[in-house]
Amino acid sequence: MIPSANAYAFMSPARQTRVITAIAMIANLAGCASTTLDGSWTRSEFAGKRIDAPVLVVGVARDDTVRRVYEDEMVAKLVARGVRATQSYASVPGSLGSDAHERLASAARKAGARYLLSTAVIGQDREVMVTQDPMWWGGAYGYRGWYSYYWGMAYPVRTDVRAYTVYVAQTSLTDLNADRIEWVARTRTTETSSIEREVRAFVDVIMESMAKAGLVASGG
Repeated sequence: MIPSANAYAFMSPARQTRVITAIAMIANLAGCASTTLDGSWTRSEFAGKRIDAPVLVVGVARDDTVRRVYEDEMVAKLVARGVRATQSYASVPGSLGSDAHERLASAARKAGARYLLSTAVIGQDREVMVTQDPMWWGGAYGYRGWYSYYWGMAYPVRTDVRAYTVYVAQTSLTDLNADRIEWVARTRTTETSSIEREVRAFVDVIMESMAKAGLVASGG
């Protein structure tokens, strides 16, 4: 619970510092999206056209669990927006190797799908985040406490260094009849401990990008 302005005014500088730090942490957690869109491209002749034919969804992953969770979530979101979509793992089970393209294309045609919506990790980065917190000095009420509070800011800071992995993925919509990519997007996803939560966030980013391109209906 965030304190009122009146309650905050009567806190000691040390207590005020703890409150400020807690609020900053909450703001950082709320504002840090684990998946972000780097950019997207739509073929000019295809821009603004709704996907009006069945789609086969493909998650190119060595981990079959990740693939199934992703395909289930993407299909559910597409269907919710009026797009006919099916999972590829039902017709092409198991891990997908470098030679899976023809099998997927064949499975899509057999299922009556015109489009292939595929996602694959194409790279990864190692990023470092450095944060610094002042070594705050507590004090009493009044001017003495106020002065010591700000004077303490001139002292050395505590440094926190965190390294994490960022996965770069590419999602593309391919017209199988024309053998042509109609839309493509590149995303960056920070390593996470929850597959389900991150897949949901990832799919939401992709759906928003497709909606902005006019390919699917906007979310409600």
